[in-house]
Amino acid sequence: MERQRERPVEIPKVDKEKAEKELEELRKELSRLRKLKEEKEQLEMEATQKQIIKEDEIKSTELDYIEDQFDKLEDILSSKLGEIDQKAYQKHADQVEIELQTLEEEILGEKGLLEKKLTAYENLLEAYPWLEEERKKFMYTMPDKKKNKNDYISWKTEWAKVLFDYARFAVLHIIYTRELITHKPFLNFTKREQYIIEIAEELISQNQAAWLSKKKDKLRVYWKTLEVWSDEIYQWAYENGKIEPIMIFELREAKHEDFSSLPLEDLEEIFKILAKNRKAQVLKLENGKLAFKIRLE
Repeated sequence: MERQRERPVEIPKVDKEKAEKELEELRKELSRLRKLKEEKEQLEMEATQKQIIKEDEIKSTELDYIEDQFDKLEDILSSKLGEIDQKAYQKHADQVEIELQTLEEEILGEKGLLEKKLTAYENLLEAYPWLEEERKKFMYTMPDKKKNKNDYISWKTEWAKVLFDYARFAVLHIIYTRELITHKPFLNFTKREQYIIEIAEELISQNQAAWLSKKKDKLRVYWKTLEVWSDEIYQWAYENGKIEPIMIFELREAKHEDFSSLPLEDLEEIFKILAKNRKAQVLKLENGKLAFKIRLE
């Protein structure tokens, strides 16, 4: 007698309903992500129109391939191949969820940087309205050092204030001169690289900045002292109940805090300041990296 073929085990109704609900939730996540992407693209358009960023700085975010993933999920869900497909569905759904979360973090990060750059220039215009005044166009050309010494001193002093506040408003600790000259207001200089160096030297003479390279293409701007940063980091740790040793990567992960992008060497100095002020104990880990543990007051 011919052996009867085994009928495929169908996915239990309760499992299918659960999978359908999960799929709908993932679709909502994708829809929310698309709105975020649209907001980011609108910010990019505004930033390029205001010449705050260049078009080649824009990073595209691809969501189309996730639509293909959803099609695969629906195919698996509508199949009648039993438990194997249910497991395959779950594995695929978990992967889609991870990819959605990764894309969301990427879009939010880029959107946040754009908002900072746009807000930085708006704040700069509010503090220095002459930056876009027709009668002040002469400020974009440096006076002759020898023939008009007083005008030159006044010019570089005023622009040093602008550069300092630009770094502060944009939450930039390190400024790359080649990038700076592509952004407003500095792209309007008649001799951009030369002028930036002159202005940077003025900030350095005021102990508000320092060159980080011999080529003078990388400038550290100290719009807050390391002492102030140490107080802010301590307060953040205290308020967030960080009683265990805190490593540098944890400070990096505090994206909404201005100290998260501080240079490594500055963070290490801040650890020492915290220890000196008896606010924390500095620990050297087995891998040679530093951590600190706050002292509760």
